[in-house]
Amino acid sequence: MARSDPSSDVNVSIANDRLPAGFEFAVACVCGAIVANLYFAQPIVGEIAGTLGLAPERAGIIVTFAQLGYCLGLLLLVPLADALENRRLALAVLVVGFAASITMALTTSPTLFLIACFGIGLGSVSVQILLPYAAALSDPKRQGLMVGRVMSGILTGIMLSRPVSSLITGPLGWRSVFFASAVICLGAAGLILVRMPARQPESKLSYGAMLKSMGSLALGNRLLQRRAAYQFLMFYSYTLFWTALPLLLSRPPYSLDQVQIAFVALAGAAGAIMSPLAGRVADRGAITLGTTLSLSAGVLSWIVVGWGGSGGVVGLVALLVGALLLDGAVPVSLVMSQRELFSAHPNERARLNGLFMAAFFVGGAAGASVGVWAIESFGWHGAMIAGASGPLLALTLHLTFLALQAPPRSKGVRK
Repeated sequence: MARSDPSSDVNVSIANDRLPAGFEFAVACVCGAIVANLYFAQPIVGEIAGTLGLAPERAGIIVTFAQLGYCLGLLLLVPLADALENRRLALAVLVVGFAASITMALTTSPTLFLIACFGIGLGSVSVQILLPYAAALSDPKRQGLMVGRVMSGILTGIMLSRPVSSLITGPLGWRSVFFASAVICLGAAGLILVRMPARQPESKLSYGAMLKSMGSLALGNRLLQRRAAYQFLMFYSYTLFWTALPLLLSRPPYSLDQVQIAFVALAGAAGAIMSPLAGRVADRGAITLGTTLSLSAGVLSWIVVGWGGSGGVVGLVALLVGALLLDGAVPVSLVMSQRELFSAHPNERARLNGLFMAAFFVGGAAGASVGVWAIESFGWHGAMIAGASGPLLALTLHLTFLALQAPPRSKGVRK
């Protein structure tokens, strides 16, 4: 598909000026704080389900509802960033997340709690408004680095959300987690107002025309389709692992409490450092190599964590090493995909990002449900097989694409 002319991006002139001091750090912090709200429930679904009267095998639906709300927001709200002033849009969406957090902290109704889970997912999509916003304001030659740094904040928020949630739940109970979530929304709103400049896109498309164009992009953009497929499968695998792992660790042979599980989950946060490194690699043109290595690391991570079901020191070390591999592979693959999409189509960043991240988080929603079902039905090795299928299929698709793109070998005289 033809590459859009970067000079047509209304924000290139802004990108060449000096951005406010600490702009990248502020965007990364805000995005990390907001996206953490989406994952606070993940390690404590058992406690929440017990309080609200949900059956243990249905506890994964709590995470699934949040992911589905996020997916709907990606499809219906994020595309507006190609037409509306980005900062105001992000703040308006964040209000939904604040209201949902308060509801989750107070309600005793399982139905209302699940509706609020959907709402917190919807409100968290302000992250995906701010990511292409930051890319648009950056120097085109440094877009990969900008995306990588913001993604580092996002992934740090995701990875720290699990141990933080467990640490708060231990002494204060799970409802306090969602009061903290509401406070986070207020703090993020303050940073957006104080540290981020306004950005008004030039597009005059109506909302209906914008949604219609998304349909055309989804059906006709081969780059988007391929990259979305990779990330669907990788995030399916990632969310499955982090949903199933607390269940494994809380039972024999480990029998860890929430605080101990939190410290295990902290190890995964180290994977966030891979995002800026991946951005630098992508800016230098090594996107294909970076993609191949990240998908391969995803497969390897599941081979390693397969040893984790045996318990003991060896099992725990295997889980930690596998978690580091998986938590490093996912951001590298993600940054490679976004760098390629954003540079190829600068005037459609928000819509492409909405579609791309919708596929990403649908994969996450599927992984959360499958993870609980697999470990409850087939044990840790069942979860391992289900999780490994994601990066294995993604790697197969990627290598098939490379094989089809390779120029044909010249034939010799002799057959």
